[in-house]
Amino acid sequence: MKKKEKKRKKEIDQQQKKAIKNPRIEMLSEIVELIKLANDSLMNSDYDKAINYSEKVIRLAIKSNFDYHIEEQQQFLIKIAEKVQENFFLLEINEAVNNIEKIYNALLEAKQFSHAHEILETFKRHYQDKIDLDSIPLIKELIMKDLREGIKNKLE
Repeated sequence: MKKKEKKRKKEIDQQQKKAIKNPRIEMLSEIVELIKLANDSLMNSDYDKAINYSEKVIRLAIKSNFDYHIEEQQQFLIKIAEKVQENFFLLEINEAVNNIEKIYNALLEAKQFSHAHEILETFKRHYQDKIDLDSIPLIKELIMKDLREGIKNKLE
């Protein structure tokens, strides 16, 4: 009797597994897993992996006509592009700030505050629309130094 019960239970389990297997559900499950991996990669600033996972999601979503996931991934890729651009600007700006600081300090040593101030103002105008300058400590320090030097020059 026990053998028959085990055999019957095994048959029922197999039937349930067959009944549960739905290609759209399996595809959706795979898409959800890839989305999770893409988001994790984005959080770790591994943009190449995030883009690869997102591309896989889009391909699966196209196959399965999951339009929502296609649109969602398009927005995700835009977000990645913005992050990459922001990182590029940060590197560019940090390099520029280091150069501006050297020039600024050399001009201050030569007692040419107005030229030093003008160089800093030109720098600020150039980058103000690209990134929040106050979010970069080195720039903040240089701006504060410029304010102090400006007050000092007015007093002299």
